[in-house]
Amino acid sequence: MKIKKALVLASTSLLCFPSLFFPVISMSIPVSALENSVELPKESQLIDSLGSTTETKAPIFSFEESQEPHMAGKQFELVVHASQEVSEFLLNLPEGVSIVEDKQSADIKFTNIEGNQWQVLVNSPQMAFSIPLIIEEEGEYEVAIGESKTTLYIHAEESQQRTEQEVTSEEKEAEKTEETNDEPSSTTETSENHSEQVMENARSTKETGVQDVANWQEFIRAFVDPTVNYINVIADFETPDNPVSGLTGVTGATSNPNGGTVFVYVNASQVSRKLVIEGNGHQIDFRAVSLGFHNSSVNSNNPWDITLQNIEIYHGNWYGPIMYIDLNTQNQTAARIHYHNVKNVGNQLLHSVLSSVTMSGNVSSNQVATYTSKFRTWNINNIAQANLEINQLDILDDAKINLSSINSGNIDLLNANGRLTVGDNVEMTVAVNGNGTGEALGSNIAVRSSGNVTIGNNSKIELLPQNNYPAITLPGANSRFEMKENSHVNISSSGRTVSTNNSSSNIVFMAGGSTMHIGKQSSFEIDAVNQGTSASNVIHVAGAATFIVDKEGTLDIKSDSTAAAQSILAFTNANSTFSFSDAKMINLQRTNTISGTATTNGLINISGSAGLLDVDVQSVRQWQRGNLGEEPDFSWNPIFNLKINYAGTLPTINTVSSVSQDVVDNFRNNFTTRAQRVLFEYIPDVEVTIDPLTEDPNEVNSHTITGKANPNSVIRFSGDPAIPSGSIPSPDISESEK
Repeated sequence: MKIKKALVLASTSLLCFPSLFFPVISMSIPVSALENSVELPKESQLIDSLGSTTETKAPIFSFEESQEPHMAGKQFELVVHASQEVSEFLLNLPEGVSIVEDKQSADIKFTNIEGNQWQVLVNSPQMAFSIPLIIEEEGEYEVAIGESKTTLYIHAEESQQRTEQEVTSEEKEAEKTEETNDEPSSTTETSENHSEQVMENARSTKETGVQDVANWQEFIRAFVDPTVNYINVIADFETPDNPVSGLTGVTGATSNPNGGTVFVYVNASQVSRKLVIEGNGHQIDFRAVSLGFHNSSVNSNNPWDITLQNIEIYHGNWYGPIMYIDLNTQNQTAARIHYHNVKNVGNQLLHSVLSSVTMSGNVSSNQVATYTSKFRTWNINNIAQANLEINQLDILDDAKINLSSINSGNIDLLNANGRLTVGDNVEMTVAVNGNGTGEALGSNIAVRSSGNVTIGNNSKIELLPQNNYPAITLPGANSRFEMKENSHVNISSSGRTVSTNNSSSNIVFMAGGSTMHIGKQSSFEIDAVNQGTSASNVIHVAGAATFIVDKEGTLDIKSDSTAAAQSILAFTNANSTFSFSDAKMINLQRTNTISGTATTNGLINISGSAGLLDVDVQSVRQWQRGNLGEEPDFSWNPIFNLKINYAGTLPTINTVSSVSQDVVDNFRNNFTTRAQRVLFEYIPDVEVTIDPLTEDPNEVNSHTITGKANPNSVIRFSGDPAIPSGSIPSPDISESEK
């Protein structure tokens, strides 16, 4: 989470003084802009400090605006939102403001620390708080959480009556205007020819729905105009030194400092809608500006749904060029943003932790400490940022995605029901550079809370993690990683030095109850090189898990660590199962000499005594410890019905079958995963062609089945009483049926 600096004055009057450690407060009401700037460290200072400090994003507190004026002597609720779950905070109430203690929830406790300072404490962490207050006299009262402040305006009963009359009159006028001007709005479909469809839909509805823009002022005027649903960019432009000058419907910063962060907010009333920004290949340089939204801008029946397409974006703000983070929980969750053929250069693409994102076409977001646009060279304000801090990410079919970060993780999917869904035929590269945790637990892909990752058919994902951080981390219980048919995930990890096992250390980390499912003809490959003496398990599950590899699937994991304690697959709960049948290849391999003389190293490690390796119809080869050559020490073909239980790294063979007792006995006596390498390979299916049958009793095929099959194959016919009982013993010696 981020710490944002902003300063605004609102009619519910919101003040947020610049501070590196406290957040901005979002208000959904008209505001008057005051200067908002801060001098941040230069790029060199940021880079030099990485080794010793990591910037933490504090919770962002916001006060929800009331739809009705607060009345003197009447109780009202002060609603506070936090951008992340917290269990306590300090609330400053001025003299004359009282907490209505007899109305308190049993789950929330208020304690007066001293003077006007109150501790708010809840039984379990949460993101929303309702505080019952009463103020006896009209006036202005400033309430604060740290440096996040809002001013409460308390009205006398007489002024309330006047206000209600004025509002009623305004509503009647608005109804008349709506009846006169009501026209249907166009909708936008996202598809392979997304931009062409959007243009056609927008222009066919009404020409005034399309607005050409050539500079920032025209862009913002179109943005806050609810009759515009298609902004057509016809020239390159940048944000001005004063990004709110001459504009209405927005509020915010009046400066635009190099290396800084400033915020401009849409506060025009109920202008949210489906909005397409067509870039036509042009470039917008946002500089230090991030464009956000107040709740007043939202029409709950038509929430913000923005598409950016065919555009180049340059920016330095760590919240992204356009973001939803200042909306309340309901409005932010409903908000969506779609990137189609977008090139983003500079800082994080989007920070909106409850929102959903869609990508299609060619989308790249590459972070750089200093960028050069068509207008200027610019320093970004922070280099320890993920590319996306959102809730859900959907990548549509045939997309090509390239994401890179500087000194942080990359894709951070937060809050409940986090999800990454990759469509069919997608090509995606996610690179994490530097050596700092930053965000996303330092990983390429982090799904924080019981989330799912799904890779579509024929898609290819390449992950390039930092040396000591995950490529994939799923720290939420009951997460699922699923690959559909003929999809491929390749992970190349180099230079690991840590030996810990947790959500920010292993190349792949999964919480208890998780599932990994590799679909038919799909492959999941990890090449861990320059691992030194790292004892971190390559794939580590903190609890029970189920790993499944479908027919002709591949799991290929190699590590050159010399640590005897490292395992390729590790599960910390005995209820774990690793199963596959007819897999193309399951390769678990240590490519370097394992240190020491102990024989307890294990390619597979399952705690307890009931963990299960369940294998059927494979050939098996095994390299004893120290054998780094091409020739195995043992080969067994075929192996059926193999079930092995694990007690840590010690395997116990419960059942195994083959075509002869000699093969079974040799396997039982010699097979172990306390080895240098084990390799399970595919046994080709028997191909059978049956000649046509006939009912003509004079033809041979009326009473004899003929056809072709692989040499030396054994075929069993069944299903018809006319078929006689078999006479050839089954090649599987565990079967008695002929």
